[in-house]
Amino acid sequence: MATKAGGARSSKPRLTRDQLLEALRTRRQEYELDGVGTVLIESISVDRFAAVQGDLGDMNTADALKRICLLGVVEPALSPEDLEALGGADVGTINDLANAIMQISGLIGKSAERFLASTKT
Repeated sequence: MATKAGGARSSKPRLTRDQLLEALRTRRQEYELDGVGTVLIESISVDRFAAVQGDLGDMNTADALKRICLLGVVEPALSPEDLEALGGADVGTINDLANAIMQISGLIGKSAERFLASTKT
């Protein structure tokens, strides 16, 4: 939690550079595909997000969902050649998987609300 300049300091110790960088690392978690099994998903890093952000502008929702799955599923690893196969998948399942990746990445949910909230001037 940030304090205003000159405000009271938090009782928590300050992080070292290494501790900060470790805390900012991408996170991984298992995601269960109902009745099928699990895959390992990872939060999308800033660099990976920036690399595709320009491409997302002209992309329709279905293509965006496939691209998010391509970026966020790490085991089994997906490649760009798998985008066509993802296009033939059940939209609800792909949507749920993409939402889980966006949630762990902070692109939706409470983290996104803080990020997308307007600042008062």
